[in-house]
Amino acid sequence: MKIIGFLLITLVTFHRSLQALAIEVPRSIPLGTSDFTHRSLGATCFAMDSVLDGLPCNPAFTARERKTQLQAHIFFGNNVSYIQDVNDIMNGQTNQKNIEHFFNQTRSSEMEANVELGFLTEKFGLSFSPYRLSYYSLVRNTSLPVITLFAGQEQTIRAQLASYVQEDYFFGVQLRVVQRKFILSEFTLADALVESAQDDIFKVRQQNAVYFEPGFLWAPDDYEWSPQVSVVITQLGAVDKKYAELPASPQGHLGASIKPPLPLGELELGATFSAQSRFEKWTELFRGGVSYKLGATQYVASFTDNQFDLAFLLRFRGIRGGLTYDFRKFQNTQGDSDEVRTIYSQIGIEI
Repeated sequence: MKIIGFLLITLVTFHRSLQALAIEVPRSIPLGTSDFTHRSLGATCFAMDSVLDGLPCNPAFTARERKTQLQAHIFFGNNVSYIQDVNDIMNGQTNQKNIEHFFNQTRSSEMEANVELGFLTEKFGLSFSPYRLSYYSLVRNTSLPVITLFAGQEQTIRAQLASYVQEDYFFGVQLRVVQRKFILSEFTLADALVESAQDDIFKVRQQNAVYFEPGFLWAPDDYEWSPQVSVVITQLGAVDKKYAELPASPQGHLGASIKPPLPLGELELGATFSAQSRFEKWTELFRGGVSYKLGATQYVASFTDNQFDLAFLLRFRGIRGGLTYDFRKFQNTQGDSDEVRTIYSQIGIEI
């Protein structure tokens, strides 16, 4: 009996180690930024500047002429019902209600919420996010559900410094300091109902990170279509604790945009190639974006392989409101087809 028990424990341990290796979370969720610009444009925001709500994605854009602004916004996804669940498990208060909520899901889902304050002027920008909450769940095998769960809380400070270099060249750098705590695990309903296993499943881990993220921009003024070419390096930095399930290797983004002249409104078209360590198909590394601004309204769309975003932004004096519809189709770690649809909202003020 002892031998059988030993073998069972060994098999369970081996199975859980394989699950840990299979855990996969979209990098934009635990390592990204939650605001209208990043969500609606994705990586194309590194090359486009007509959609600017908060600090620019590319710090080199901070060197462009602009008026001094004080900004504040609240950003959240439609799955706000998970906010209380995430807060509970982050504070070690997991209960039966939380577990039932997770396993009552019929589809995979994600949620983000963020509060951010910012200051932006020519050549300098500063923002502080005291509360960023993110949630991601991947549901497989509905008859005996297996859930991949990510839940995280972050506090972030971003500072940007930029300057004109020569002729039509600009350079900027962003210093980003992040303090995060998160849960990342994969488990079945049977696992979650065992009290002795809950401490392991819902174990809160912590990580502090410092990123040094440079950006370059070529933006000549004497061309009618206002071409721009940009290069940005993100996630270049260090963490105090490394986690295999949460890779934070540097990413490079090469992008370009143009603004064809129109008799009415402002149109911008852009595209970005992102070099990253984890991808399945080359088509995932390319993203295109379009923005059309007319008066107080702005319409935005971006797309990449198996994902697209449609967004709308309205400005009225110092008040801004935006909606983004995000659709993403993917194959989970078991090879099954899955998809996530989320609507994000943002309300902000600008002084």
